[in-house]
Amino acid sequence: MIKLMLKQIWNERKSNAWLWAELLIVFTALWVIVDWTYVNLYTYVQPKGFNIENTYQLFFNQLTPQSNQYIPAEEKTTSDGDDFLAVVERLRHHPDIAHVSCSQNSSPYNGSNSSDFFRQDSISINRLIRRVTPDFFNVFQYENADGSGSASLAKAFEEGTIIAPLNFWEERYPEGKNLLGQTFFQNNDSIQGFRVAALTNPVRYSDFDPAFEWIYVTSRINADAFANLTGAEYTYIEVCIRTRPGTSPDFAEKLMKGSPRLYNVGNCYIQSIRSFDEIRYGFQLNTVNALKKRGFIMLFLLMNIFLGIIGTFWYRTQQRRAELGLRVALGSSLPKLNFLLIGEGLILLFLAVVPALAVCYTIGNANVTDVWQMKWGFARFVPGAIITLLFMVLMIVTGISYPAYQATKIQPAEALHEE
Repeated sequence: MIKLMLKQIWNERKSNAWLWAELLIVFTALWVIVDWTYVNLYTYVQPKGFNIENTYQLFFNQLTPQSNQYIPAEEKTTSDGDDFLAVVERLRHHPDIAHVSCSQNSSPYNGSNSSDFFRQDSISINRLIRRVTPDFFNVFQYENADGSGSASLAKAFEEGTIIAPLNFWEERYPEGKNLLGQTFFQNNDSIQGFRVAALTNPVRYSDFDPAFEWIYVTSRINADAFANLTGAEYTYIEVCIRTRPGTSPDFAEKLMKGSPRLYNVGNCYIQSIRSFDEIRYGFQLNTVNALKKRGFIMLFLLMNIFLGIIGTFWYRTQQRRAELGLRVALGSSLPKLNFLLIGEGLILLFLAVVPALAVCYTIGNANVTDVWQMKWGFARFVPGAIITLLFMVLMIVTGISYPAYQATKIQPAEALHEE
């Protein structure tokens, strides 16, 4: 049967040459679409390394002299920093709040960053710095690389230590091997070293950023660092909380309703509260909209490719209507005809796929496609090629099966007449 298919393809080599060229071009174009889609979806579904379920951020501010509750400086007996810490301590005693953390440029989806160089021997790398209190790991449920949970991270976080992800320095410590316990120095400081006290699973910057971008390291903030806060600096501190499971959905509304009575200390007050689901939505809105626009364009191109290939094979099968009808008149069955026609189409496809794969690999290796979230290699190339091939097979089978079925309904006399 295969020999018959190859002979048929050779007999129609002039028209099949154009079809082969079309399949090669279409496969390459479709692979570009599939590659972009696959990489973005793959990145999106990867573990983020943190959990924002039941988490909120509290935004603090200072009362102004225009407020009836404002306390003039000469009448205050506590500092602004003391007032802030008092509010945080009261939040820890709220029955619905499980954990409270304070941090700077560290909470998920905030867009504000601090960074510094970390040096070991004479080599240094630049990393984001997350300055946090120990409970930060419990609020966002960071994952200890040894599987012991976030509580062990908070417990290990001591003065003079840092907590780093497994991919902190892949070139020197691949997958975090031998990283635990290592000492690093910041910038040009050769006196104060920081020991790696624990390792976490890789933490991503956002839903659309891969783990190898924006790699972080956490540095501890002690409570006394907030004692020197001024009221103008309240807005720079991230106070994040995790509520207990089963907490009422209107928790934020109730907290703000009782805030003036319970959480106004000195001139410090809670200005607003936002869930991290809301923060996440706002932070990624522009990215999501851009991806949607590009996705719609890709979908439009995909539909055109889909209809074009189906139409080509539909027309090709219709052109052989008389031949198929004659074969039926001579005793061929529908499954046998389908196998013959689909086999011819798939042989043409596989003849085109070999050079098309070489073209696709060259395009990907040269970084011509606008896809950076996943490093180039066979782990990215092979799935995209398989998905593309499956799409092409589906198009060819769809474009052949129905017109072949219709052709078998032709009357033998009519088939003989046309032949």
